[in-house]
Amino acid sequence: MPPNSNRCKYNEAFYGSDVSGSQYPWCCAFVWWVFAQYDPCLVKKTASCQDLGNWFNAQGRWHSNPEIGDVVFFHFSTNDRWTNHVGIVKDIKGNMIETIEGNTSVSSDDNGGAVMVRQRTSNIVGYGRPDYSEKAVYEPNTGYIEGVDVSEYQGDIDFDQIQAAGIKFMCMRSTKKNGSVDKTFERNLQECIDRHIDYSLYKYAYAKTHDEARMEADSVINLLQGRKMPIWYDVEDSSLISLGNDAIEGIILSFIGECKEAGHDVGVYCNKNWYDNYISKYLKDRYQFWVARYGQNTGLLDEKYKPTGRNIIAWQYTSKGQVPGIVGYVDRDVLLL
Repeated sequence: MPPNSNRCKYNEAFYGSDVSGSQYPWCCAFVWWVFAQYDPCLVKKTASCQDLGNWFNAQGRWHSNPEIGDVVFFHFSTNDRWTNHVGIVKDIKGNMIETIEGNTSVSSDDNGGAVMVRQRTSNIVGYGRPDYSEKAVYEPNTGYIEGVDVSEYQGDIDFDQIQAAGIKFMCMRSTKKNGSVDKTFERNLQECIDRHIDYSLYKYAYAKTHDEARMEADSVINLLQGRKMPIWYDVEDSSLISLGNDAIEGIILSFIGECKEAGHDVGVYCNKNWYDNYISKYLKDRYQFWVARYGQNTGLLDEKYKPTGRNIIAWQYTSKGQVPGIVGYVDRDVLLL
């Protein structure tokens, strides 16, 4: 991979935007990226080596002797920064540590464009030790069919990994408030089709009139261009509450009617508070619901928070889920059929 490709990949993941023309150092962004594959809380999200070192020190996790899995801090120049490079301890062999480093070169200690396994004996400032005991481990929930709902905030998903982890269905964001299409929609849809992963889409509701609801439906219908898949109308925005329950029912029915006329199956997504207090009995009796209820929101399924009610067929049980192949947190769901 060309040097610029490495820099762009890890900086873009870190900064959340296209940084292809930027010259940002990326050793710290690389370290964050590695840990974010499993648990973003293990290391602080920072592009500054000094800031990351200070964070470990403030938590009492700064050490002078290495362990495998530590973040190692280096100082390679005469400037006044106490550290200017980081890596991850891969192995320990006597007084030599084997590291994995980003923004390093192939054959010298100078910064460069590669991710490399290096062997180090000097220029080491110290070690930050992630608290692996707090790591949110991905564990499939036996007895349920597992899924996720995603948008462009999850970036480029590694479908090999999520499929190997047991993800069976995916709900994808369709269009945004301004009607533009989620940047990852088409790629995620095609991957699901190719891999026989069940799929659906959701449209977040901002509409405050029947006409606006039909316009939101039309943005989805136009996106699909005749392709058929289940559609979920995501009704939970607090700005709708002041309209009253009757108006909310009318908005939902306008969206559903427009989509059904185009040949699509439609359900309603909402949280448990909305289901209990703002969704009419008429809707509950006639349509399927996908309900979010998190409880302590630990990232793991807690059976005592399982939502119950008429026509609830899916449960979003956390917004802090973790799945191999998705960087950072993701909403995790199970089917209740």
